[in-house]
Amino acid sequence: MAPRIAVLQSPYLGDVLQSLERAVQQMRQAASHGADLMVFPEWFLGVNPVDILPNRLTARLSHAARELSLTVITGTLRALDPATGKKQQKGLVINRDGSLAGDQCKCRFLPREQPWFEPGVQVISISSDFGTVVILLGLDGSDPLRWQETLALDADIVVMAHSFTTMEDRQLIQEMAVSRSREIQGTVIVAPLMGRFLGESYLPGALIAEGGRILSASDREGLMIAGDPEPPLIQLGATDIAAYVPPSGQTPTDPADPLAALGSEAERRVFLDWNALLATDPLAAGRALLEKTGENPRLAALAPARPGHGPSLERLLAQGASGAFAYPGLDRLHPWDPLVRELGTILEHSGRPLFVHTGPGRAPLRFDHPLDWDEFLQEFPSVPLILVHMGGRSPLLEEALLLAERHRHVLLETSGAPLAFIQTAIQEIGWDRMLFGSGGIPDQFRREWEKMEPLESRIGSDAFQAIVNKNARTLFFDRATFQSRMIGNGLSIISRPS
Repeated sequence: MAPRIAVLQSPYLGDVLQSLERAVQQMRQAASHGADLMVFPEWFLGVNPVDILPNRLTARLSHAARELSLTVITGTLRALDPATGKKQQKGLVINRDGSLAGDQCKCRFLPREQPWFEPGVQVISISSDFGTVVILLGLDGSDPLRWQETLALDADIVVMAHSFTTMEDRQLIQEMAVSRSREIQGTVIVAPLMGRFLGESYLPGALIAEGGRILSASDREGLMIAGDPEPPLIQLGATDIAAYVPPSGQTPTDPADPLAALGSEAERRVFLDWNALLATDPLAAGRALLEKTGENPRLAALAPARPGHGPSLERLLAQGASGAFAYPGLDRLHPWDPLVRELGTILEHSGRPLFVHTGPGRAPLRFDHPLDWDEFLQEFPSVPLILVHMGGRSPLLEEALLLAERHRHVLLETSGAPLAFIQTAIQEIGWDRMLFGSGGIPDQFRREWEKMEPLESRIGSDAFQAIVNKNARTLFFDRATFQSRMIGNGLSIISRPS
C-alpha cells in the first residue's frame, strides 16, 4: 500500500523543547488529514543536546508515532556514537508502533561542520512499514556517490533532507528529485530546512515525486500532504514547451526532460507546443505531448489543431487532450477559412477550449489580428477561445479586448502582454476571464511571474488567485464547473448565424 505522505515545512526554532512540541503537534495534524508517513527536515528539533539514541527526545516522537499510528522519518539529530564517543548527525526512521527501525549517519558536511562531527561511511537501507527507506541528509542529497549507493539498495522511498539558500539550488534539487523518482520508480521526498540558521537564510521548497510525477510541491510554511485535493498552488497557467519538445521526427537539442526542465513547482500545468503545428504529422506530435503528461492528474496537454488535419484533432481529443491550440497563419489561412472552421466544428462537439496565437509571431502580420476571429466566434459560441498574448502590442491589444467585450466565451492569456493593459482588461471584462501564462522555460516563467506579482496588492488576493490559478484549474481540470459558470455569465446568448 502506498502511504499518504506529509512533509513539515516550518521556520527553524532555536528552542529544542518548543521545536519538539511543534513536531508532535504537526504529527497530530498530519494524522488528522489521513497521513501514514511524516517527514521532517534537517534540524527540525533545533540544535539538540548530543546524546545516545534513543533518548528522551526520540522517545517523545516514538510515543506520538505509536499513538497516531504514524511512521516518522526525521532530519538531522545530533547523536553520540556509543562505541566511539564521537559526535554524528543522524536521521531516524520510527515505525508506527513506535519502534526505532534504523538510523542513517550524515556523510558529507559543510566546512564549518567538519571539525565537530564524524561522517558516516555509506548510505544504508532501513526497512520500514512502507518498504525500504533511504535518508540522504544535507549535502548527501546532491552527492553522486551517495546516489550510486542508493541505487544499489532498491529503495522504495528516498528522503532528500537537503536545504537550499538560492532559487537556483532549489530548482536543481527539485528537478533532481523528480528525475530520481523516475529512475528508481519509487517515491522521492525533498524536505528542506526553512528560515535562518547559523547565519544563513534557507528557502522553503518541499516536494514529493513518484515515478517521475510530482505529487505535491510547496513553497509555503506549514504541512504539505501528497494528494491533498487543495494543496498550495505555486505556478499555474498555459505553458508553451516548444523550447523542449522538438518538431516531429527531430532529435531534441537539449536532453533534459521537459517536465523537469520547466521546474517542479507547478501544481498544475497545461502544455502546448507551437512546433507541432509545423509538423507534417500533427497526430504524432500531439501524442508526444500526451505522453509527456501521462496519467498525472496535475498535467494537461493540448492537441495541435492544424487546418486540414481534422481527423488527427478528433483522435487526440478522444485520447485525452484537454483542448487544442491553433495558429492558422502558419498555413497562411485566416480563421474564416473552411479548413479552420472544420476545427471549430470538432471542438464544438467536444466542448473543449481552443488556444489561438495572436500578435506578432512567425506568421505574416496580416494573419495575427485578433479581430480576424470574430466570425469564427459567432459561428461557434460554445467553444471557449483563449487569445494567447492578448495581441502582444498595440493596436492588437485593443483588438483583443474589443473581441473579449463582444464575445463572452473569449478569455485573455497574459504572457507577453504589458501589465498596464492587463489591468485595463481586468477592469473591462473581469478577472474571471483572464489566464496567467507562464511561458516555456524557467527564465520566461520568472519574468512573467514577476510582472504579475504587483497585481495582487492592486486587485486583491481572490482576484489574483483566480487569474494565476483558479480560472485555468476550472477550465482545464473541472470542465463541468467552467461550462456552468460561462453559461451563467451569458455564454449561450450568442446565436449561430443562419
